[in-house]
Amino acid sequence: MNVVGIIAEYNPFHKGHLYQINTVKKVLKPDAIVVALSGNFVQRGEPAIFNKWARAEMALRAGVDLVVELPVCFSTATAEIFAESAIKLLLKTGVVNTLSFGVEEYHEHELIFLGKLLSEEPSSFKSILNEFLQKGLSFPKAREMAIAKYITLNNLNLNVELISKLLNKPNFILATEYVKAINKLGASFTIFPVIRKGHQYHDKTLTEDYVSASAIRQTIITNRQDFMDKIASHLPTLTLQVIAKEIKHHHNPVFLQDFETVILYILRHIKTHELKKFFDVREGLENRIKKAAQTCSNLDQLISQIKSKRYPATRIQRILIQILLDIPKEMVESRSPYYIRVLGFSEKGALLLKQISKNASIPIITKTSHFKKLDQRAKSMFERDLFSSDIYSLAYEDPNLRTGASDFRRKVICYSFSK
Repeated sequence: MNVVGIIAEYNPFHKGHLYQINTVKKVLKPDAIVVALSGNFVQRGEPAIFNKWARAEMALRAGVDLVVELPVCFSTATAEIFAESAIKLLLKTGVVNTLSFGVEEYHEHELIFLGKLLSEEPSSFKSILNEFLQKGLSFPKAREMAIAKYITLNNLNLNVELISKLLNKPNFILATEYVKAINKLGASFTIFPVIRKGHQYHDKTLTEDYVSASAIRQTIITNRQDFMDKIASHLPTLTLQVIAKEIKHHHNPVFLQDFETVILYILRHIKTHELKKFFDVREGLENRIKKAAQTCSNLDQLISQIKSKRYPATRIQRILIQILLDIPKEMVESRSPYYIRVLGFSEKGALLLKQISKNASIPIITKTSHFKKLDQRAKSMFERDLFSSDIYSLAYEDPNLRTGASDFRRKVICYSFSK
């Protein structure tokens, strides 16, 4: 079988995502497409704008055959851990053999070189990297400079300026992490990059047909009460239909600021030394967090006071989300999903699931209550996913939607294209 895997957030699903899926189908003609989807909280250290069930439905309507959830302990982690854990999830299905991803530019030689260098990490490179980290640079900047210096010192036939430019492009950074993880894990995946259309990842303007998810989210948060007309021409019809259904059922868009009070409460309540149990809280950062929690009255102030050259805002946001969801660092550091949690499938996906059940190296969960049969390590990870859904629901304006155990009331989506 030729099964293509895609790692995504679909926050929300836009025309660029649809273009990628259609390109995969046109060029590769796969037997099936599997998406490893971030759940209710995403890698930028924010809640997803719409819940995981809505975004899974968007993917299925677009022609994806199977959507599985990337555990929240990884969907809210660094790009490296996010990528490696998602690759592992697809690998453990036992059926995926191709990985497709979007990139701003595709330079095969440079991408393969970076994936190999960063997976092998020769001692001379690690030494250079530590040299830059000791200067207080952020990890991405230190790594970019270390790569440039390593290339120069070893007289490699590579364009240093081009590589530095590429390492400042979010999708290319993730692509590098994917190739790195494939190398590290020895996965026999072929890769199929798709050049993204339209605006860049961080662009927040609505001026072209293909706009970024950042622009869509910014428009929604700026026009929370009447955003539909402003985004209508920029999203696929299938996405608009799902959003309209979500709004009809009072599932309003969710943003980080919706958790402002509860985050401040947790930070003021927790003991300073307890903050060190969370991933990436080191070098005295726990003291900065605790001090800021006492002196700041909102999230913007809090993040601004904690962040530094070494700890930029997005890194702080990820830490705050992991504190909010009580995700211990040991779980994040495992980098390994212990189950395949199914969110939805098409008719073709149902057949694929039967194949996965024969080949998968970890348990498959199609009914939430079945998680109780998992071993303790997997059960603890799954319980964080359940908890994240319950915390996410607290941001709904309708009090009736804020009750707990929300995942137990949702069934896996069985999508038929004849609908």
